[in-house]
Amino acid sequence: MPEAVFEILIVASVVVVAVVLHAFFQRRVDGSQLRKQNDVAGYLFSAVGVIYAVVLGFVVVVVWEKYDATGFNVDQESAAVSDLYRAVIEYPQPLRTRIRAELAEYANDIITIEWPLMDRRVDVPRDLVLLETLAANVDGFAPKTLGQSNAQQLATTQLIRLLDARRQRLIQSEPSVPLVLWVALVLGALAMLFFAFLFGVENRPTQLVMTAVLAGLIAMLFIVIWEFDNPFTGSVKISADGWIQVRNHLAQIP
Repeated sequence: MPEAVFEILIVASVVVVAVVLHAFFQRRVDGSQLRKQNDVAGYLFSAVGVIYAVVLGFVVVVVWEKYDATGFNVDQESAAVSDLYRAVIEYPQPLRTRIRAELAEYANDIITIEWPLMDRRVDVPRDLVLLETLAANVDGFAPKTLGQSNAQQLATTQLIRLLDARRQRLIQSEPSVPLVLWVALVLGALAMLFFAFLFGVENRPTQLVMTAVLAGLIAMLFIVIWEFDNPFTGSVKISADGWIQVRNHLAQIP
């Protein structure tokens, strides 16, 4: 099942459960007694609603910023590979060919190994022998001309950029919303629905519609938080298209 369809089914299920529970509550409780408490319930609902809306909105903004930063960092990592591939043009043979082959292998490993692992939420090794060998080849070269010295400085800069971007990508692939915050969000959502149950309205079907809208909105925001907090998996995941373009482009660089 496509994940987007699965998420829609989750929202629909939450709405159905909330409406069924509210309908059961309406049958068990005298609506006239609830209407007498509407003023107090409305005041408390407003206070709780503002607090919950602020917290929920803050979490949405934080995970969205993380998602946006992750996409930018992925572009930086792939660009560093391409720039490093060009930077070693002044390196002598066979060292230049060896470094470029390692960069091409790294790009291919990102596409075929690491991206599927991140999609399945499996930990990716943080330290690679390939990168250590690449770093040793770039830093261990002893330049003999001014051009080679400049090339090594540029290559070292791009290598550091690559290593930093990789480390940041692996950090960003981990969820950033802690369990305690998820518990607080779920309890807050239950509190909001509970207060909605306490209002007495003569037109009960209309009240059920309002409950459905409230439950659906909260469920959708929960899914938004989950999706943006896991940027390499789900229906809005960051794809490896940029890396595929870099891999294809490396073969065309003389």
